[in-house]
Amino acid sequence: MTKIQINKDLSGIRSLLGKDTFVIMDNNLKHLCEYFKGCRIIGIDTSEQKKRMESVLPIIDRLLDEGADRGAFILGVGGGITTDIAGFVASVYKRGVRFAFLPTTLLAQADASIGGKNGVNFESYKNIIGTITQPEWVYICAEVLRSLPAPLFRAGAAEVLKTFILFDGEAYGEAAGYFAELNDFFRKNGTLCDGAGLYGEERLQRLISKCAMYKSGVVERDAFERGERRLLNLGHTFAHAIEKVCADGGRYAPIMHGEAVAIGMVLAAKVAARLHGLSNGFAERLEADLRRAGLPVEVPCSLKEGTPIAMELLLDALRKDKKVAGGAIHFILPDAPQQVTDKLIPFNELEEICRDLR
Repeated sequence: MTKIQINKDLSGIRSLLGKDTFVIMDNNLKHLCEYFKGCRIIGIDTSEQKKRMESVLPIIDRLLDEGADRGAFILGVGGGITTDIAGFVASVYKRGVRFAFLPTTLLAQADASIGGKNGVNFESYKNIIGTITQPEWVYICAEVLRSLPAPLFRAGAAEVLKTFILFDGEAYGEAAGYFAELNDFFRKNGTLCDGAGLYGEERLQRLISKCAMYKSGVVERDAFERGERRLLNLGHTFAHAIEKVCADGGRYAPIMHGEAVAIGMVLAAKVAARLHGLSNGFAERLEADLRRAGLPVEVPCSLKEGTPIAMELLLDALRKDKKVAGGAIHFILPDAPQQVTDKLIPFNELEEICRDLR
């Protein structure tokens, strides 16, 4: 099972690397190269549009040129796109070589780098080509988050809140409060840092550690998503549909994965309330918490007309989701923190529920 290493800084990374280490690194992180002297660095450009087989093949070509054999070790350094690509390359190169991750975004530290899912997109369908292969270790440290742009940081907050909705109601309240404070601090000061590091860095590190603990526990119990692990898709069913629509044709502005997850969680909570006949206000509470954290909570609008994405478009994208079984789809429905169900909803029933959902 993957070893999760929680650290304050990068000082311990060198001791984990051998002479046959190949570092697949986001080109935006060249300032970290000093930590990988003696390693061979393969820089990549990262975006959802670049997360394709066309980007994988040149990396494999480079590994072959550099003489990487089956004893090679690959380290992915970057956000979720980088770790997905690096893990996928390591899983298929010469039928698999050892690998590990140094995630450099909040989203990657809290979620994307943990669990062994490695994949690339095909056309506008996310992660439709991939493997489930575990990294040997994941090195998590708050130091690398200090220079993270605020929008990328907020996108990661959505995954943290998702994890605590699933597993820890008390930590959910703590995290919602922290991200609201951080967003207020940023609006007043124009930075996420308070001079000593990230605002509330020790609090953040505790939250990330809890996320890593919960996710790695689920993965250990259900590595191949046959049961409990499906819960981690909370918010992602609508999110992937939103991302697909926004990626088609330039009608909508691009959206980050974490932003789409925030919207997807609100929509899932509204579906849960309607399906279960609830009036406990959780959807409204979640929407308010995400707004205070600076995250979007409404379906994106077209750039020209200013009209929201039609629910019919999202439902059409959902029909091609990996979680579809027959004429139904697995949906993770949150009624409250730690009150979440995995329900197989027939599409005709989902269409009725979503008819006027926004």
